[in-house]
Amino acid sequence: MIDRDHIIEAIEAALAFGETSVVVRSAGAVAEVHGLLTLRHGDEWITLGKEPGTHVHLKIQDGCRLRYTQPDEGNAALELLGSDGDVQCRVSFRGTNPARAESYNRERAASLRACFERLVECTDR
Repeated sequence: MIDRDHIIEAIEAALAFGETSVVVRSAGAVAEVHGLLTLRHGDEWITLGKEPGTHVHLKIQDGCRLRYTQPDEGNAALELLGSDGDVQCRVSFRGTNPARAESYNRERAASLRACFERLVECTDR
């Protein structure tokens, strides 16, 4: 298990890389928000972005963990997983999809991996 401060630190680091998309899914909807750079935390929820503008509220609870992925076909991402293992939120790093040679940034992908492999569980999927 990972503590709340560690999760907040990792998400702040992810947003600081810029060119990110924050993706939140539920059973009936998917929201994708670009350009959220700020993080504010309360006792139960953290807020990505600024109110009253575009923002996302995330509830970090016991059992949450982080995973960093860098798939062969898709952008690298930092994922917040709930206690049940479901992805609650994904910070996706644009320009890191190796299958899109025209926009792939090898240096960015390497820098992200170096940063997040120290912070969280890493997988290639």
